[in-house]
Order: sequence, then C-alpha cells, then structure tokens
Amino acid sequence: MSEENEHNDDPLSHFNEEEKYHIEQMMIDRAYENSYKLITKKSTFEDLMDAKSVYDSKDKSIEFRSILIYDPSEGWDDIHLEDLIDYFEETEEYEKCAELKKILDSYV
Repeated sequence: MSEENEHNDDPLSHFNEEEKYHIEQMMIDRAYENSYKLITKKSTFEDLMDAKSVYDSKDKSIEFRSILIYDPSEGWDDIHLEDLIDYFEETEEYEKCAELKKILDSYV
C-alpha cells in the first residue's frame, strides 16, 4: 500500500496535531466513562453501541462509536477495575472511585 493510500485511510488525517490530541483525549475519556457505566450496570452494551461521540472543530468533524478500556468479548477483571479507579482519582470523581472499589473488593 502506498503512503498516500495509508494517509487517506487515516480518519484523523485532516486534523492538525492539536486537534488529534484533543480527539485522542476525548476517546480515552469516553472509553473510561463507558467502561465505568458497563461495570456498574448504569448502561447496557447495546445502549453504548447505539451512542455516538462527535468531535467538531471549525469545518471538520469526526464521529466514533463507543469504546471501552477492555475487550468486551473477554470481559473485565481486577486490573481494569484498578485502572478505572486510578483514572477517576486523577479526574477527582471520588464517588465513582468508591463505587468501583466496592466492586473490586467483592471481585477479589
């Protein structure tokens, strides 16, 4: 495959580096939030798959479906719970941390 074709296959190719960074951050945030919602049963997998996230910047936008921090076909484990707790500690969402800690304590 030529370099030009590879560039055209990249859905982020028309965004500048700053925009790409914001999109990647948005995707990371969404993956943690979606994983939290599934693990705590606040949402179903089907509902998450129906939802879309959109990043708009001037005359450009990108839409993506729900993503998770784990492979849904394999399920989550204690490592994923610990990652979620660490993430929500960083974002200072301590209620989510407490909820995930209860699940972690009953999981182990």
